[in-house]
Amino acid sequence: MAQESILLSFPQGLAGFPELKAFNLFEPKGGYPLKFLQAAEHPEVSFVCMDIAAIKIDYEVPLCDEDANLLALERQEDALVLALVVVPANPRGMTANLAGPLVINAKTQVGLQVMLDANNYPLQYPVFGPKDEVVLQFPKGLIGFPDLKSFRLFEPAGGYPLKFLQAVDQEEISFTCIDAGAIKGDYNFPLDEESAAFLALERPQDALVLALVVIPEDPRKMTANLAGPLVINVNSRNGCQLVLNPEQFPLKYPFIQER
Repeated sequence: MAQESILLSFPQGLAGFPELKAFNLFEPKGGYPLKFLQAAEHPEVSFVCMDIAAIKIDYEVPLCDEDANLLALERQEDALVLALVVVPANPRGMTANLAGPLVINAKTQVGLQVMLDANNYPLQYPVFGPKDEVVLQFPKGLIGFPDLKSFRLFEPAGGYPLKFLQAVDQEEISFTCIDAGAIKGDYNFPLDEESAAFLALERPQDALVLALVVIPEDPRKMTANLAGPLVINVNSRNGCQLVLNPEQFPLKYPFIQER
């Protein structure tokens, strides 16, 4: 395992595997947003899953009284909700099971699979939207990834305003991002001369500005990196990542502002 795993208990097992009660949850290195759920006693049995908010940000699980009592969730933010994912040969065709979400109490590490009406919650919900992908060029790469120059940009189905930025040459490397203006309408920053010359923006509306996003177990605590925005000329599809002063531009800007 690339990272330390978390041992989860599913007293009722999973659909088709009622006898398996304990699973290790871990995220493969460089595999975000994918996670693996591996049976503790039978490691040959494993499932690919994702944080459901990365697929459909407005997804909510209706819990019956029995399920709510089993999970004993004191606060909504204590719930980790995962969707089982099918990954075909072409990752763009990934689908998620929204009819059988896994709901886990992150404090007690007890979970269950909730069975919902497949007429309202698709069994094969496309992770990526139907729009044609856009390939962007970053001649200088991204911070920490200077050798990766080409990235596909696409939106997960139903996941607006989130987007995925996937390396063309190493598809296992991807980032979640968002239009910076969607979370901070007054977001503005200076362009240094070199970046301005490279981007060659003729009009402000020709610039697409993205912020990289971190999605924790509680998706309501998502943060965006406003100190390292990605600026792209939508006409040339060339982009660069800026490095701004983190004292003025937060590295972890919260999506939901505390009142």
